[in-house]
Amino acid sequence: MPSHIEMAENLVDQVMSIARNTKAPMETYPTEELEWVATTAFNRAVEFYSTSQDKTCRRWAEKAISLAELNNDGGLLHQLLQSKYMDLAWDP
Repeated sequence: MPSHIEMAENLVDQVMSIARNTKAPMETYPTEELEWVATTAFNRAVEFYSTSQDKTCRRWAEKAISLAELNNDGGLLHQLLQSKYMDLAWDP
């Protein structure tokens, strides 16, 4: 049985797939939900960062940034998360 982290990551992937595959303007993924999922995924990435799990942090942060890019907010959340991601200091 997958862990709750794996299940959460699978859900993020499903949301991303659905959001990417909605083509018609009336079928877009709800903005508030995309914002919540992207922000929650990024917060999870920060949790991994704080425990020195860099590889997992990067994976979650990149998913969050990709989700934010699909949001219909003129790129605001994408820019914010990208900026926060770039501010993280990585071990060499």
